[in-house]
Amino acid sequence: MSASRTGKESGQDWQGSSAQAEQAESGKIQPKQLLILLVLSLSLAIIVIDATIVIVALPQIQRDFSISLKDLEWITSLYALIFGSFLLSWGKLSDEYGRKLIFMSGISLFIVGSIIDGFSTNLSQMLLGRVIQGFGAAMASPSTLSILTTTFTGKSRNVAFGIWGATAGAAAVLGPVLGGYFTTYVSWRWAFFINIPIGIAALVGAALVIKETRFKDPKYTTDYPGLVLITTGLASVLFGLIEGQTYGWLVPNQDFSAGGFTWSTANPLSLPLVSMIAGIVLLGIFTFYEIRRGRKGLVPLFDFSLLRYKGFRYGLFTVTIVAMGEFGAVFIISIFLQTVKGLSAINAGLTFLPMAISVFIFAPIAGVLATRFGPKWIITTGMILEAVALFSVSQIVSISNPVYYLYPILVVYGAGVGLAISQVTSTVLMSIPWQKAGVGSGANNTVRQIGSAFGIAVIGAILVAQISTVGQADLASSTVNFGPMASVLKAAFNSGLSGGLDQTLIASFGPLWPAARDIIFDALTQGTRWAAFTAGIFVLLGALSSLLIPDPRPKQQKVAPKVMAEQPQTVGRTLGVIVIGQFLVILGLSAALSSEYQSNPFMRDWFASYASPLGFLLGNYLASMLIGVIGTILILWRLVLR
Repeated sequence: MSASRTGKESGQDWQGSSAQAEQAESGKIQPKQLLILLVLSLSLAIIVIDATIVIVALPQIQRDFSISLKDLEWITSLYALIFGSFLLSWGKLSDEYGRKLIFMSGISLFIVGSIIDGFSTNLSQMLLGRVIQGFGAAMASPSTLSILTTTFTGKSRNVAFGIWGATAGAAAVLGPVLGGYFTTYVSWRWAFFINIPIGIAALVGAALVIKETRFKDPKYTTDYPGLVLITTGLASVLFGLIEGQTYGWLVPNQDFSAGGFTWSTANPLSLPLVSMIAGIVLLGIFTFYEIRRGRKGLVPLFDFSLLRYKGFRYGLFTVTIVAMGEFGAVFIISIFLQTVKGLSAINAGLTFLPMAISVFIFAPIAGVLATRFGPKWIITTGMILEAVALFSVSQIVSISNPVYYLYPILVVYGAGVGLAISQVTSTVLMSIPWQKAGVGSGANNTVRQIGSAFGIAVIGAILVAQISTVGQADLASSTVNFGPMASVLKAAFNSGLSGGLDQTLIASFGPLWPAARDIIFDALTQGTRWAAFTAGIFVLLGALSSLLIPDPRPKQQKVAPKVMAEQPQTVGRTLGVIVIGQFLVILGLSAALSSEYQSNPFMRDWFASYASPLGFLLGNYLASMLIGVIGTILILWRLVLR
């Protein structure tokens, strides 16, 4: 933080500059700061969870609302699109008008959106709530970083950001499990209602412990034209990608009507194609406008001048295309598990547990390996593992293969995510001047959200296209005479299986349902395989682009023993709390895995045939007990040594 900025902060920090100076010297974290960290972590948790908790609930939402697969893409993509589009603007506005004010306003909006989604009865109400949630998340998310920066200094800031990052990682991987639990045992609506008590607790905590801080930049003016251009441009491209499967990619195949606007089949070009072209043009205008704004000395919404740094340029490109593959893969695998394999939402969520455990194990290992070999190679290795796993999914997924075939693949996938995601952000930020770290962080988060939105749209489009193509081909070659029900099947494929496989559709086929089910399941399986293959291509492209990132590994410096001996014990104790927290999470995940082993006969058979020692450990929660005993002994031993 520059001297001019520091001098303009009003109400900065909760005990004044003298307390900050003392804290920077000692690395000591005060109790009130821990409360602030807790409030910010709770807020970040619901924002991140909301991006993944809904995925497992989507098939049930589809059945309840009688909507198509491409409508499900809107539910997930719209949140990420609004979140990413407004993230940069609200980061600036929170500095200008007060971080606490914008943070509390964002959480309040997020709660309102969650209430609307929880009580929604149709797709329109659901999308309205998702827009409000995305807008609130865009307000609150950058404010958490700003408040952390002004609250913590010195060595304690590293600890605070470590806990903040760990919260984001834990929330992302636990989201599908929570979504599955609520959908199976309570209602999918609680995937949204859970945000309400947590959000209220965060608001009360923020009102009590966070002091208002702001920084009035004399050069900053709100970039309304840039905001309009990037939002409408991205939304136009996203509309074309999602709706092209319904209204035609090149020429219109059915009329589009919304409000008083109509696009008929008489037009030579389809509305999705025109929308994508218009979106690309708007994004080009946005780029030109932002570059010109920067040259005039005004603060741009996106600082394109940072792209001259090779690490930043290729780092953002890597983040974007990898996010397209990662989020899209979880989306299509969840639908396959619940539709073709008939898993309940909770079992579908638990299927992702091997991936979650693997992420927890490999994320901290990535830091150690990055120090030794450089973060660039750890990122590349992680994304290669992800790509290998996704290509394997495209080959393993079938109607006959049991679900537990996916477990080792998801372990590899989680290892890749743990290695890559923990290092790519720091690599991007290390490539630019430290004074631009805030702008760089905002750009990184923006492209990740936008990448996830477009990834779900592209991979979802491939899924639906394959369902339609394969389904109609199977129907044409089938020896079963479906009679008038053949037109029902054809319409279902054309609409992306609108309404899902509900009881009404099943009952309408009568004794012909087994034959119809085989055709539908084959279409869904082939669509999932091609979608996973596409996601693998995205991640592989990210691995190739990561090779262009310069290695930012700092030179090793010898540290005098005296300096090492003076490291504050407070930081050590805080790190101990983090380790204990991770230990408890791993213990809980191992218990959940044992629970799945107890109730899943396919999983027990596979372990009995190929890995009986591991099956013995999972049976009767023996592995959980061993982890608990050994971990407790090691923690107590460490405390005794101290």
